[in-house]
Amino acid sequence: IKIQRTRVEELRREVRQLITSTTEQVAQLELIDSLECLGVAYHFESEIRRSLDAISTRTRGFENIYSSSLRFRILRQHGYNVSA
Repeated sequence: IKIQRTRVEELRREVRQLITSTTEQVAQLELIDSLECLGVAYHFESEIRRSLDAISTRTRGFENIYSSSLRFRILRQHGYNVSA
C-alpha cells in the first residue's frame, strides 16, 4: 500500500508539472478537459484555476472554431464570464 501511495503522489507531481509547464493555451485546455473527463481534476484545482485565470484574459491563439469553443466551454464550466 505504501508503494501505491508513493506512485500516486509521483503521478500527481507529474501532472501538476504538466499543467504548469504547458505553454500552449489550447494544449492546457485539452489537458484540463481530459483531467475532468477522467474525474481527477479535483486533485489539481489550484493549478487549473491559475491556468484558467491566465487563459481567460487572453483571446489570441483561439482563431479556429475548435480552440474557441473549447476555451468558451471550459471557462464557462468553471464560472468565468465569457461573452458568446
